Amino acid sequence: MRAEGDAAATVGRYELGAWDGDGVAILTASGPSVDEALVAGLDGVLGAARGAASTAAVDVPPDGESSVAAPIRGQGADYGALFAELAGDLLNQLDANGTGLDRVRLDGVLETGDGFTAWGYALGERGGGDPPVGINLVDTPTFEQQDATTTLRCRLRRS
Repeated sequence: MRAEGDAAATVGRYELGAWDGDGVAILTASGPSVDEALVAGLDGVLGAARGAASTAAVDVPPDGESSVAAPIRGQGADYGALFAELAGDLLNQLDANGTGLDRVRLDGVLETGDGFTAWGYALGERGGGDPPVGINLVDTPTFEQQDATTTLRCRLRRS
């Protein structure tokens, strides 16, 4: 796992499925490691909250210059619970800072005695255009590791 301060580029990808009649869409994110899958998933949540329609696979944007770095943090007994906490914190920061936040940087993921802890930043500009779309995770996300790819899947609901 990446250590704190490692500025390596993220190579994860996410796909946001079509919103169904109940306002639910499936988010699938993947990367060559858990870290990249987490970041890709958070970027997918961020895209959904910023009003993205269903999309084809989209490369996660690289870090760029930002005027705002809003801290995010999460803890969980497994990667799914960890992602759920990180996503909740990200959505809170989006509500507080606006849709100018347009990418996520994860600075560390640590295995602890009772699960995992992760921290990083939502990056971008203060404010932004339209208010964020209310998004909630429907259930605990799942992680699957196969060959050299880690895949996260979760259902999002517009509220």
